[in-house]
Amino acid sequence: MRVRGYAPATPCWTVLTSADTASSADFYSGLFDWTTAPADDGTTTFLRHGLAVAGLAAAPGRPSAWLTYVSTEDVEATAALVADAGGTVLAPPAEAGTRGRSALFADATGAVFGGWQRGTFAGAQVANESNTICWSEVVTPDVPAAVAFYGKVFGWTERAGSAGTHQEYHEWVATNRVVGGMSPIGELYPPGTPAHWRTIILVDDCAATVARAAELGGRLMAGPVDAGIGVGAFLLDPTGAAFLAFELVPELREAMG
Repeated sequence: MRVRGYAPATPCWTVLTSADTASSADFYSGLFDWTTAPADDGTTTFLRHGLAVAGLAAAPGRPSAWLTYVSTEDVEATAALVADAGGTVLAPPAEAGTRGRSALFADATGAVFGGWQRGTFAGAQVANESNTICWSEVVTPDVPAAVAFYGKVFGWTERAGSAGTHQEYHEWVATNRVVGGMSPIGELYPPGTPAHWRTIILVDDCAATVARAAELGGRLMAGPVDAGIGVGAFLLDPTGAAFLAFELVPELREAMG
């Protein structure tokens, strides 16, 4: 689905911060048929059929990870709200070339995310179709603290998930729109798992994606597992970044158009 813009307080862009960008580019190009192009802020853009699907940025000496950005009309004001709500400003607002302004935050439970104020670039230009990002969700050990934090910063409210998942799940709602999700860190997670934002990529065939990821040097962490609305597999790319590949049940794929 082509996306032309994002309302405030909406996850709008996802960037892979990688310890080895060449390896990352090869892996995701082979797995999802993405191509790459340079951006004017020094990062790389992953493209699918010529449209921006995600970003790639070098992070030498740091663990590779996917990073969710949430749209804002004023990233300085968002940074102030983050601090007031008990979060941390990890990187203050700064120019990202002509594309916009960005900042890096940690929420009150430690999950890292970014704020994005658009310039010439609003965010992902394609989403919710095969081999694109379809969902972002925070995974946290403290659901009430996360609810309070994101409510103060973005005005989000929380409601019980309605999509049929077998585990406890929550949805984020902004002005009557569901914009993301949240799940608690429970006994299914390894001890010591930190709070984090998870990136979910829609695929046509989860089992085939798992097999292809292994051929390209990735690793299966868990799954595939039946989540009621589809089948998902937790994967690590060759640099250690985790993501979820998800195959929706046919009726939901049809509803997405």
